[in-house]
Amino acid sequence: MKISKRAASVIAFILLIINISFAEKTPLENVHRYELENGLCVFVVENHAAPLAYIEIAVKAGGIAQTKENAGLFHLYEHMMFKGNAKYRDAASVQRAIGDMGVPEWNGTTGAECVNYFFTVPSKLLRKGMEFWSYAIREPLLDETEFENEKKVVLAEIEGALSEPGTVYRYSVQKMLFPKFPWRCDPSGPPDVVRNATVEDIRNIQKKYYIPNNAALFVAGDVVPDEVYALAQELYGSWERGEQLWEEGFEAQLANPLPHVTFCVMPYEQISPQLAQVSVMYRGPDAGFDEKATYAADMLGYFFADPQSVYVQTMMHASLLGVPDAQYVWESYLTTRATSMLNFGALLVATLDRNAASIAEDASSLPLYDLPMRAKLFYETLTERIVQHILGNKSAFSKKQFKRVYQKISDNFIEDAETASRVKDNLRFWWITASDGYYYHYLDNMMKVTKKDIDNFLTEYVASKNALVTVLINPTVYEMQKHAFADAGFLLMSAESAFWYNDGEVAK
Repeated sequence: MKISKRAASVIAFILLIINISFAEKTPLENVHRYELENGLCVFVVENHAAPLAYIEIAVKAGGIAQTKENAGLFHLYEHMMFKGNAKYRDAASVQRAIGDMGVPEWNGTTGAECVNYFFTVPSKLLRKGMEFWSYAIREPLLDETEFENEKKVVLAEIEGALSEPGTVYRYSVQKMLFPKFPWRCDPSGPPDVVRNATVEDIRNIQKKYYIPNNAALFVAGDVVPDEVYALAQELYGSWERGEQLWEEGFEAQLANPLPHVTFCVMPYEQISPQLAQVSVMYRGPDAGFDEKATYAADMLGYFFADPQSVYVQTMMHASLLGVPDAQYVWESYLTTRATSMLNFGALLVATLDRNAASIAEDASSLPLYDLPMRAKLFYETLTERIVQHILGNKSAFSKKQFKRVYQKISDNFIEDAETASRVKDNLRFWWITASDGYYYHYLDNMMKVTKKDIDNFLTEYVASKNALVTVLINPTVYEMQKHAFADAGFLLMSAESAFWYNDGEVAK
């Protein structure tokens, strides 16, 4: 049957209306959300300022999906995404395809809660760019020879970092604050797991986690939303849905992992002999289990970032601490789905001579503060003076302070929405961490945080929990004070004790 041009146009229009009906309005201007029948979320950020398209595909995987037996394999699989697929048969072909599109920036990363792949292409090559990631994520070849070669690359990355102080410290902290599932915190994993991995092992990861209903496609820039959706339907619509993940049966990390306040010290070469770093850390609220508390945690961070805050000023006026400047006092919290931490910290002067420009060549000529005592004093000042002052004082934060913080939050949110690529990055972060709705309504929810919410947060996550207190100190200074640290009950952080997979201890 012959169809007239007019009839064909009507049919095309009807199909377009059907496609558009899958779109969900979002509260953010020029941000569009679609969902394919197979569960793939498609986010489009329209901004025609430059003829570029930012394309990213993300999967809820990485450390959070690991078990003790497969820790490290998500990172290994990420590397294999660039080693050949059904269209680009080997690594050289993949690189050539990327080069032919004129891609200025591309990469893949594996984190504690996300694996993502991204690049930027000229917007006229939108279809080709979206097709590239479709083949890469859906049809990797996982060639045996490439796999064995890439294992060596990943092993070199892992083993090369094992002796780095930052790695030792990070693993030590994670083992103590997340003793139940420490392998969920870091995607690197034990070298032996990677060394003994098979192609079948990572195919199992692909089948379970690299599925459309556990992934999202983010496209931003000089694009038309409905065209992106149509291409997504064409290129990703036949991707087969897998089992539903995360909604049920995902067990949380321990809320209060430490049986008592725990003090640790670590010789750390990157710390100047003049300074010592003290941190007081707690398990923070996870968006996957206590979303409301994450807003209060963020709000407290804004208050404590103010150099005139009760937090900074109390630490500065505690003269025995030896904090040299207000900029050396901090509080940090990063919202995550299941591995959040709170960190209150400061740099302290390590020597009595606070005005010394540099430590003497003969370090023993300069007497030292009692650093173990001052680390404990920092913890006590935080918990007994600052936190208790806030909890016991209805006017601890004035209306003027709240107004100033609300304005700062609003300014930051607007600044983060200035470019399509930044909106895309924020969308991906919050889709992984909580939901895209968390991002859309973040500003409104932050404006609702009250003093009572902050009190509830401090009571639950600080006042009623045991802290991990750590001191990072230059090895030279540590040698002169190691007996004092031992006498004060400080545990030594070292490479011998840092890695969970070397002792097999798991909290019950």
